[in-house]
Amino acid sequence: MVQFLYSKARILGIRVAMFAKSKDFWAATFSGLVVGGVLAAVLGIFVDPPISTATGALIGGVIAAYVLHGKVNQAAATGALASIVAIPFFLGVLEIFLVFGVVSNPAGPTPPLSQLQEAVVFILLTNVVAGAFGGAIGGASHHRGAVPSTSQPIPPPGAGPVQVRYCVQCGAQLHGGELICPHCSARQPQ
Repeated sequence: MVQFLYSKARILGIRVAMFAKSKDFWAATFSGLVVGGVLAAVLGIFVDPPISTATGALIGGVIAAYVLHGKVNQAAATGALASIVAIPFFLGVLEIFLVFGVVSNPAGPTPPLSQLQEAVVFILLTNVVAGAFGGAIGGASHHRGAVPSTSQPIPPPGAGPVQVRYCVQCGAQLHGGELICPHCSARQPQ
């Protein structure tokens, strides 16, 4: 039993490592963090930070899922990561807005450090939930039209054995010259 669990954990670890090495994963995370961070900073001019950052994280998660074009669970993970990384980006853009006078410092006494820490933890947690939710929405809506092919192409007579390849995104078996994975809709290299 322990051997079985170890082998399953090892396979899962390999798949996570392959997914994290994917250029699509990092491009999707980057696009989600930029869109989410800028949107949160712009919304921060008009509404309170918890609302603006959560909205930015939600939209950033949808954008990350759209760029990733992966499965729903991968899109949700990418959306959550993009929302976490978007917080420092948001704070940097907000600081630039303060320097150029687009927004002003709130009047009144500065809250104690413990209150500020609680606010940061609250914003971080709401961003993770909103980013994952946005990623899941984007991943689900992006895959709605994708219908996986269940039939295998029949090779012409005398063509020899069909070359079997595996998807670079999810590891699913591909048959023939498929350029789009029928399981995760990832584009395959030539």
